[in-house]
Amino acid sequence: MRALDAAPLEEDAAAGFTLIEMLVVLAIIAIVATIAAPGIVQRYRSQSIETLSSEIMARLRMSRTLAIATATPQQIVVDTGGRTIRFGDRPVLDLPQDVKMTITTGRETVADGRLAALTFLPDGSSSGMEIDLQRTGQAAHIEVNWLTGLASRRAKP
Repeated sequence: MRALDAAPLEEDAAAGFTLIEMLVVLAIIAIVATIAAPGIVQRYRSQSIETLSSEIMARLRMSRTLAIATATPQQIVVDTGGRTIRFGDRPVLDLPQDVKMTITTGRETVADGRLAALTFLPDGSSSGMEIDLQRTGQAAHIEVNWLTGLASRRAKP
């Protein structure tokens, strides 16, 4: 029997990827990213409207609790023109530019046609208000009951 020495083959010396193979892979990645990007953006926006309505709900509940605990009325001012909601002396909540807000409340709580006030009284009741938030394909409805002052939220189709 005769033993053969293993000599390196020419194929092993040229192992690796060619420039064309790398460009094809990058092109495939770019196509997949182009297809997936709109879905990712839509998912972010749907979470954002839910997050925004949750933040408003939390601040409404905190204002009601504060009114009861301190026995002093707490006022929330919604500025539809300035796209802000002010919760007493706490930081102002700014609405994103692509969110449309509609307010339904009593005539006596509206000033200058764009400022609406929601007041929580020390007994827990409120002046009542409904806030509709809309964004392309997404909507949320927040309601503050005038008798109980309790806030509730539901997603709108």
